[in-house]
Amino acid sequence: MGGQDTQQPEVVVADRQLIVCQGLGSLVAQIEAVRLGAYATDTAGLRKALAAARGPSIVILGVRLADSDLTRTLDMLRGQHPDAMVVVVAEDSEFAFIRAAIKSGANSVCMMSQVLTSLPRILDKLVAGHSIVPTEILRRLTSDQADSLSRREHEILGLLAGGLTNFQISARLGLSENTVKYYLKAIYQKLEVNSRGGAIAKYVSGNY
Repeated sequence: MGGQDTQQPEVVVADRQLIVCQGLGSLVAQIEAVRLGAYATDTAGLRKALAAARGPSIVILGVRLADSDLTRTLDMLRGQHPDAMVVVVAEDSEFAFIRAAIKSGANSVCMMSQVLTSLPRILDKLVAGHSIVPTEILRRLTSDQADSLSRREHEILGLLAGGLTNFQISARLGLSENTVKYYLKAIYQKLEVNSRGGAIAKYVSGNY
């Protein structure tokens, strides 16, 4: 069995809260198809864990690391670890992040309330080479009539929540300040808020 072991995907669990990583890790440790790897609470830790992983990797990712939001973490993974498969786990109140994860190319998504039943099934599918979106999530996505944010709007909202000014956002994204203002106006309308603070509050709670 020793030689087969290295072919088992190694699962890295990443979330800003170590206790969440440990909870998910204890579940992963019971799943025979995979090996439990390291925990990571920030971007550097996630990079280090993936660099140390032997063989194929699966990342179980919470919606925030200590120093990065979901979209930026997924961008980093796609750019630096394109072979790693990613499962995003979110609370039911954070369903907007599930939508964002699917748009950003996550291999699978799982609601925290369903984690005991869904995660083992998802990991088995990923080991077999299949991406999977659980049917209950697909149902919510297709029945959700909300005018969801575009990828660029998610990006701008993330930078806004990070405390950047319009000028800094424009410099970071290579846009004019007027274009950033246009995007912010659209974001406020979609979120039904009329201030930066209101938009940030909705973003931080995942309630958009």
